[in-house]
Amino acid sequence: MSERRKEELEKEQAMQQDGRQAPEEERAEAGDAHETGEESAAGEDIGANEDIGTNEDTGANEDPEVIVPEPDPCLEEQLALERDQFKDKWMRAVAETDNVRKRSRREVQDARRFAQAETLRPFLEVYDNFERALRSMNETELDEQGQSVRQGVELIFQRFQAALKERGAKLIPVDGCEFDPSVHEAVGSMPREGVEAGHVIEVAQQGFQFGDMVLRPARVIVSS
Repeated sequence: MSERRKEELEKEQAMQQDGRQAPEEERAEAGDAHETGEESAAGEDIGANEDIGTNEDTGANEDPEVIVPEPDPCLEEQLALERDQFKDKWMRAVAETDNVRKRSRREVQDARRFAQAETLRPFLEVYDNFERALRSMNETELDEQGQSVRQGVELIFQRFQAALKERGAKLIPVDGCEFDPSVHEAVGSMPREGVEAGHVIEVAQQGFQFGDMVLRPARVIVSS
């Protein structure tokens, strides 16, 4: 084969190879263009979504319009009335609680005073016995030994009177006092020169009081 024929065959083979490669390159370029278009579309979608999100955030951050209702005079009057009623009930409850507390304290004090008074009452008869014993000794002539006994009884009686006084038992005033039925008990009456009617002139039995409580009224004779 001549050299010229070889060259022609080589050219034909080269042209055939170029023909097969051209469609493959076109297909590759078409694929690249398709991918580039998809990326562009995806980018546009992302941008659109970001714009929408930005718009939504901007709308959410905006302060909503606050509508202030107009005051209702009837409602205000009703609320004021209810407030005054609750306040009145509260003040009454506080006052009642304070009264109960004071009443309970007073009842406890009264109970204590009554108990002390009941404890003192039996000793009043002992006081009367001392007085009668000393009166009898004074009316009788006593020897030296009897005088010593009388002095001893007087000393014991003085200490007994002091003990009663320390515990709150006091004698009810009678000498020259006007008759007072709240603390005196009249056992008789007689005229007495120089003394107005209705005044105490003699004492038959001493009376005692414990604070403002009468343990025993004084039994007296009143001038007429």
